[in-house]
Amino acid sequence: MPYPIKASDVSAALRLRLEQIKPVNGYSTDLVRAYEPDETVQDTAPKPYALIRPSVDTRTGLANRQATRVRQFEIEVVFSKSSPLSAMDAVHVDVLRALGIGQDLYERIFPGLIEDEDEATWRFAQKGETTHSITITIGVTYVETYN
Repeated sequence: MPYPIKASDVSAALRLRLEQIKPVNGYSTDLVRAYEPDETVQDTAPKPYALIRPSVDTRTGLANRQATRVRQFEIEVVFSKSSPLSAMDAVHVDVLRALGIGQDLYERIFPGLIEDEDEATWRFAQKGETTHSITITIGVTYVETYN
């Protein structure tokens, strides 16, 4: 599988994939929007929405002026605290499906996705908080050129 070139290309492609998570496209969740780290999310933003954050980026190989890298992304999907656990479970599956996990065509796999590694953690609203969230961590291999 060819790997994406440059980290910014990976982030943009990831956002496009996540923004397809809507019932009209065969998903359980109606994801309102995906935000990248440089965007401000208003407190009144409609939910559920996704926050896409790169967390760790590691060089895994080097050849001449190019390096193979793995970037970990945290995809946090935020729900109102009235949302049931089943909605958070559904979006976990929807995010992985949007990235090509469980799809019958290899071409649907997100380019560079490390298919056998992902992790999900849940956060539930505490007293005074108004949201629950699930954070799904994935890894993507890409190639960076250093001229």
